[in-house]
Amino acid sequence: MIFSELLIDWYEQNRRSLPWRDIRDPYRIWLSEIILQQTRVNQGLPYYERFLERFPTVRHLASASEEEVLRCWQGLGYYSRARNLHAAAKIIHERHKDVFPGTYEEIRALPGIGPYTAAAIGSFAFDLCHPVVDGNVIRFICRLDGIYEPANSAVCRKKIGELLSGRIDCARPGTFNQAVMEFGALACTPQSPLCSQGSGACPFGNVCHAFAHGATDILPVKEKKKSLPVCHLHYLLVYGKDDTVWLRKRGYDDLWRGMYDLPVLPLSDEVPAVCEREDIVFLAHYSQNLSHRKLHFYFYRAEPDTPWVEKCLSEQAGCVEVKKNELERYAFPVSVRRFLKDLAIVGPNKLR
Repeated sequence: MIFSELLIDWYEQNRRSLPWRDIRDPYRIWLSEIILQQTRVNQGLPYYERFLERFPTVRHLASASEEEVLRCWQGLGYYSRARNLHAAAKIIHERHKDVFPGTYEEIRALPGIGPYTAAAIGSFAFDLCHPVVDGNVIRFICRLDGIYEPANSAVCRKKIGELLSGRIDCARPGTFNQAVMEFGALACTPQSPLCSQGSGACPFGNVCHAFAHGATDILPVKEKKKSLPVCHLHYLLVYGKDDTVWLRKRGYDDLWRGMYDLPVLPLSDEVPAVCEREDIVFLAHYSQNLSHRKLHFYFYRAEPDTPWVEKCLSEQAGCVEVKKNELERYAFPVSVRRFLKDLAIVGPNKLR
């Protein structure tokens, strides 16, 4: 049995039931693929359902404001995905009259869509014969074919793409691509893959380089991660009159552009350096790891009529006074949202 037949046979017997499978709607397929970038299926599923409820078509998404899109996305992280999704929806609405483009080149040209996503959408929705290469696929093929180049390198991805181009079933490209990703996700897992259960457990055991050479724990080769820089962010919680709280809209030149957080204290040190003031109260500390840095969030409370607080609010761009019962309308970074919920400024189901 050839590779594609063996793979698809395994897939038909073991695949998961997911709402974006067995459909041809490119909008829903596109949405699922963008959400699942850097996100596990069980985490992304409720966001997928919520997005479709709020934006059922590409026209609805294109017509929404960026704030609406970011608010629906908040909690997923990597917010450039949401901004690119929104920008691409506008292009599809304006240039393609709400019809999702059907060629690989047109799909690839949309903001936020790289070779993998274009291949996935193209094969699932339009039967375009382009193989997908994602993390699960890389792990599977590196082990199967004995590829020792670093998994995150362009050389490795190119080699895998060339191998799969010769193996993909162009009569069923969508099924093939689903199958190769699913095999990496469910069978050729990072720890305890099927082959660890003994000879014959994996359908590719007799041709797998890693299994034959005891290299399952070595492949794929991962480069050592560099230590991440640490950033300390100090936020000021200031209540206003009439049951309000001060927020700050992030500028369009930073990580969370277009989202909201709290006014900041112009400090870079850790907590002890700012706790010497008598007119400020330390409330909480949260930490969050991003792909490129480690963040520490420190939250303080101060009275609004204190001169230095008034000066702090007046000198920061984007500061606005918002009713507490309207906070669910705003999109926040994860740790700021968590702080507001933990402090019970908003109800537990208000900010999602």
